[in-house]
Amino acid sequence: MNKAALVLLAGTLSLPARADDALGTLTVKGRTTILKAVAATEETGEGGKWLVILASDRKVEGDRSVARLTKLAKDGQLHAVRILWLVGSDTVRAVPYDARLPESGRMGLERPTLDLREFGSGRVNAEFQSKMMGQEWHFHAKVRAAVVPGGTLELEPEAEGFGATAPGGDRKLALGKLGFAYNEESFGHAISDANLDAVRLFLEIGMSPNAHAKRGIHPMLLASMGCGNQGAGKPRSEVLEALVLARGDVKAKDDNGSTALLWAVQGGCSASSVKALLKAGSDPNVRAKGGATPLMYAEIFKRTDLEEILKKAGAKK
Repeated sequence: MNKAALVLLAGTLSLPARADDALGTLTVKGRTTILKAVAATEETGEGGKWLVILASDRKVEGDRSVARLTKLAKDGQLHAVRILWLVGSDTVRAVPYDARLPESGRMGLERPTLDLREFGSGRVNAEFQSKMMGQEWHFHAKVRAAVVPGGTLELEPEAEGFGATAPGGDRKLALGKLGFAYNEESFGHAISDANLDAVRLFLEIGMSPNAHAKRGIHPMLLASMGCGNQGAGKPRSEVLEALVLARGDVKAKDDNGSTALLWAVQGGCSASSVKALLKAGSDPNVRAKGGATPLMYAEIFKRTDLEEILKKAGAKK
């Protein structure tokens, strides 16, 4: 299949009309395999009932134990992803089966997204895809299948050194352990959550301090909004300073013309973060849409510490 066809498939993923089917891709080290078969079972394991979905390039008849799947993959007769969901929870796992991967048939850190369109009455209609966490394999598939009763859940053994060979793998895996995929949307979530460790990892891997998902809020503005709501373990001002240090755009504005400096003053950010913004080139006399300046906000919110800092930077009312 040519590259254009693969792009079209990944973009549309529209299932044919058959009752039980899968349509998706599994990409391993840059090589893509089409997933077109599916088998689903409900099994009993730790925590309760588990939905187990096997999406593969060929139908697997009979025994679908971990040992057999591993052997089929090793012999080059199977390329597949096994999805395991603890019913009613947020626990979702994914295991690859492909001879090109040392972690084939082993449980790694991959935590896929699972969108259940239908589940119940012996049927499942779902879409799942991987997160970018440094691994050398990725997948995206839609499936429809009958869910048949299974026995006791068999979990794959844990993988060692999962994903460490991929570019930035170690840091992406560390990011994955914190619950974040390496993309712009997750970067925004890390900033909103004031997860300083995650934000630093994003920046170290190479995420731009100005990157934001389509229709998302600019990172500099997002970090400065509600900055004073520190909360336990929520170092919001430090997140803003990390973005400034990474050369975030201090001139970025929202729809009302407010910059990170205006938000930082009215939002309760620390004096050190305001100093960092000014040092990086923030305009101390910028005006919001209504005409307010940073110094006006400092007086309104009784931030005498910020009034002095702003005046030294040349701020006026």
